[in-house]
Amino acid sequence: MQNRFIVIDVETPNLANDRISAIGITVVENGKIAYEFYSLVDPETGFDDFNIALTRITPEMVADKPTFPEIWNTIEPVMSSGLLVAHNAQFDMGVLAKCLCHYKISWHPYAYYACTCSMGRVCLPELPNHKLDTICRYLDVSLDHHNAGSDSRACAELLLFYIKCGLDVDRFIRCYDFTNVSFYRSTKKRFRTELSYHSKRLIELKSILSEIVADGVLSDEETLALQGWLDENASLKGNFPFDKIFEIVSKALADGILENEERESMLCLFEQVTDPVSKACACGDIDINGKTFCLTGEFDFGERSEVQAVLVKRGGIPVSGVTRKTDYVIVGNKGSDAWCAGNYGTKVMKALELQSKGFPIKIVRETDLQF
Repeated sequence: MQNRFIVIDVETPNLANDRISAIGITVVENGKIAYEFYSLVDPETGFDDFNIALTRITPEMVADKPTFPEIWNTIEPVMSSGLLVAHNAQFDMGVLAKCLCHYKISWHPYAYYACTCSMGRVCLPELPNHKLDTICRYLDVSLDHHNAGSDSRACAELLLFYIKCGLDVDRFIRCYDFTNVSFYRSTKKRFRTELSYHSKRLIELKSILSEIVADGVLSDEETLALQGWLDENASLKGNFPFDKIFEIVSKALADGILENEERESMLCLFEQVTDPVSKACACGDIDINGKTFCLTGEFDFGERSEVQAVLVKRGGIPVSGVTRKTDYVIVGNKGSDAWCAGNYGTKVMKALELQSKGFPIKIVRETDLQF
């Protein structure tokens, strides 16, 4: 079992989530907190109002702070000295990867990490959710939310609690692949220059929702900021998922009071929109016989034609597009650099829209098919 953990938290200046405006690091070693580090960072890019409201970090506050390469020279030996840990770790790992890519900083091609949110679901199944602030309140852990130093420290204390409960952290170790980040970013940038105005705004909406769900918390400030963005982009009405999000946010704020049930409903929808491949998958045995299916993304199994041939042998009926008569949208494990929303494309988006209208179409992963 690991005995040295590098618990990190990052804050970002804008919705691109590819730069860092603050970073907190807490080192856990031999069952106790051994080191803490916090710094504001000059991201050398613009700030979005949404992020300023969320993190309380302004451009003026970071104007004289070190840039990421300067900070990296200090923190890299620490970052390389143990297992990385974060709450909703995929977000922090993704921001770190993009930041390293932007500054052309070489690090390990692969980094191993674990997520305390996933650990919380196992250790504290009785909680209504496993957001950082929910768990901290339950365990009476001090937290100044969206302060990177406080979030990092709180996350470290959760980790120590889970370990004392007998949790085997090794079960939660995952590997983050840094090798494809540069190619992915350049490809996606070229692709996005061809998008329509509405498509770009919908991608911006997805970025806002990703920022909101990253820590599993929906605050009053975030909801009001989101409502402001929706009002400013009312021209998107008639597009999915704008209409669905506009409706649920407007209803929640109509009486001026955000109930816990309303927060949960909004977070559930936001998570589905930002990562439908993991949130909306139908797992378990899938009987493809006599069912129509549409393939999207690239597959570990092989070329799409090979995947299609196997599924046809099982009795599946291939279709090229997603309609209300489609039974399954099957998503390849490798994804696609051309996906319009980063982690899913138009086929998945169409499936989500049909689901919202009551059609029983299912989104499944390659791994669910058990080739």
